[in-house]
Amino acid sequence: MISSKIRVKVQSVRSVKDPEGRECFQIDFVEVRQRPPMVMMSNPEVPDEINQMVVQVTRSFQGMMPGSGKDYEQMKLTLILTGEEIESFRLKPYPNQLYELTITDGALSFAEL
Repeated sequence: MISSKIRVKVQSVRSVKDPEGRECFQIDFVEVRQRPPMVMMSNPEVPDEINQMVVQVTRSFQGMMPGSGKDYEQMKLTLILTGEEIESFRLKPYPNQLYELTITDGALSFAEL
């Protein structure tokens, strides 16, 4: 049995109508991933003390730049569900709500984090 777990966050919720005219909700999910560590290369021709100082200054600037957090988000899934379907998934689709999405043998399940 193949299973995959993904950490997702509700990005937005909108009220929409399906082709049959039923009231539905469009829920956009983004995957929340950890940013891989940055690799710093130093110049072998420069003394170690200067290389260490350059690395420290560079890291401090990277920490101040926008988008330099530990996590990043990537668009993952959009669902259009009726109220009953939302209840079946046990979803509380509020913006920024985190879930663990488990995909097992073609079935989706959500666990609130």
